[in-house]
Amino acid sequence: MLPKPNHVPLIVDSQKMKSARARRALTQEALAHQARVNVRTIQRAERGAPLRHETLADIAAVLGVPPAGLIRPTPVKEAEVVAAEAAQGETSGDVLRRVENAESVIQALERSIMSELSCAANPTPELMPVLRDAIVHIESLMRDPWDQSDPAPLRFDSVIPRLEAIAALNGHLAALEREGLAFYLCTLTVYVRIPYWTDEGLVVRASQSPRYMSAARLHIAEYTAERVRLPYYTRWRLDLCEELSDEIPF
Repeated sequence: MLPKPNHVPLIVDSQKMKSARARRALTQEALAHQARVNVRTIQRAERGAPLRHETLADIAAVLGVPPAGLIRPTPVKEAEVVAAEAAQGETSGDVLRRVENAESVIQALERSIMSELSCAANPTPELMPVLRDAIVHIESLMRDPWDQSDPAPLRFDSVIPRLEAIAALNGHLAALEREGLAFYLCTLTVYVRIPYWTDEGLVVRASQSPRYMSAARLHIAEYTAERVRLPYYTRWRLDLCEELSDEIPF
């Protein structure tokens, strides 16, 4: 039985898929043709990339196996992952979790005074259009605390623009997933002095009292895990008065 959509990722077991294809004496190209998918989808799947439920079902039908017979077992629980990392000394850095839908990204940006986006995907010529479209859209939603026109978290004037932003971002997330990529996110507490308006424009004074605010870290990487750990970020647009790494659930 397949996991429910958006519950666990459908990460393909590359060896099972290769074996099933070999039993049918199919090349990658032939399998792609019969399943009506791009041959690159087959190639990525045989390297262990995730597949959508409907795509996996189409491929499994051609191979004559149940879809569940082509995927890896359910990932270990979060607590077990944390314990394993701790045992190996991997306890520093920010933990970003895989985004299931665009709503969580929008919510994070709506409460974050600043945000940063990074990308660990290999920028091949075939992949660049998808990456470019996704990154341009995401960056259009990110706010800069030094932006003279709008130095504040993301805001929408009404419900419709917000829904349109979510719909567009969901489309980009789906496009990334088809390429074997995922979007990761965390929000952090930061202690910063907020820029304010003067005759000189936006300024920050040493005499200001810092405030606890939220900041968002966004990351695009291969779709291989529920979570990734990245080194602490040190180039925020506002100087941190006190470095904090307490994650805020989103």
